[in-house]
Amino acid sequence: MAKLIGQVLMESGMITIDELTEAIEVQKSSGQKLGDVLISLDMITQEELEMALEFQNEGYDED
Repeated sequence: MAKLIGQVLMESGMITIDELTEAIEVQKSSGQKLGDVLISLDMITQEELEMALEFQNEGYDED
């Protein structure tokens, strides 16, 4: 099972738990995708999101 994008970004050190929490709150009220929220809040770049999505889509699992 693929990891959630927020988890991938946190584990890679691109965002902190506090940033993720803030972005999720914005996501809940805006209905935007989490990656788009993180970009709009200047927490990550489009390039970082694309790298994380590639990693997520590989179905990588450390277990």
